[in-house]
Amino acid sequence: MNRRLRIGMTAAAVLGLAYGLGYFWLGPPAQSDRYAAVDSDTLEMVPAQCGLNRIGLGCRTQPLRLYGVDAFENSQSCHDAQGKPWPCGAIAAARLKELVAKPDFSCQVDPEFLDRRSREFSVCVSDGKDVGAALVSEGLAFAYGRGAQYLPLEAKAKADKRGAWAGAFVRPQFYRQGATE
Repeated sequence: MNRRLRIGMTAAAVLGLAYGLGYFWLGPPAQSDRYAAVDSDTLEMVPAQCGLNRIGLGCRTQPLRLYGVDAFENSQSCHDAQGKPWPCGAIAAARLKELVAKPDFSCQVDPEFLDRRSREFSVCVSDGKDVGAALVSEGLAFAYGRGAQYLPLEAKAKADKRGAWAGAFVRPQFYRQGATE
């Protein structure tokens, strides 16, 4: 076999192997943006529009944070009106997963603002409703940072004793700093 043919076949094999490993590592290409809930206020998005999709490979995930809300941590528990503990963090995460699973779920990402964990802030919609507003209204998250638009919803959830407001809890920001009830 001539030397050029061997080099060409070796290069083709290496490219094929690289493509296969890339496909295995990154997954199939996305037809539209895909979302997955990581915890109660964090998502991962696989963007449909990225360079690797153009050559048939999937893309790495992009971490997103719900804008203006702070939800319970996955491991966090709260107490109901009778003082019994309940897994408010796991319930908040499950609720976000439920909202993400809706066929019309989408997010508007603000690439200009990142949090300290390099997540881009996003406002997400499910069933035509703001996801952050839903979590705050259900007493599973709180207005946070620039999320002043959620303060009236938080006040209503508190007045109606919805979710965590029915009992006792530590706000997630203080829980992350080590506070307990």
